[in-house]
Amino acid sequence: MKVLCDTSFLMVLVAKPIKNIERVEHELGHLEFIVPDVVIDELKRLEGKAGPKRATLAKTALALAGAKFKTVKVPRAVHVDDSIVEYSTKEKCAVATIDTNLRRRLIANEVLVITLSRDRLTVANPNLDA
Repeated sequence: MKVLCDTSFLMVLVAKPIKNIERVEHELGHLEFIVPDVVIDELKRLEGKAGPKRATLAKTALALAGAKFKTVKVPRAVHVDDSIVEYSTKEKCAVATIDTNLRRRLIANEVLVITLSRDRLTVANPNLDA
């Protein structure tokens, strides 16, 4: 299953180790993490303009995304979240985010959402058929 990663998820991914990815993969099948090009752009902006701690996290997230994840082109929109919602609904892929507003929008659009809770990967809307 393809899982689109947003900026918040990647930033947390590099800040804290994540537990129980195997359990989530057991439930959903192999997870293939992908990163939208607009998220790469957002991370580059943060790397240049954020405070030292966030800039370092953004830089590390960029390195991780480049080394481990495939980057995909998504439709450009005014807000990155709009691009993520549009791509995930059209391509029928899950989204990994810790952003509460984005998570609500995705759930309303019946997109499977993977999030973090207490450093553990969880499915925010498990009743949705993957």
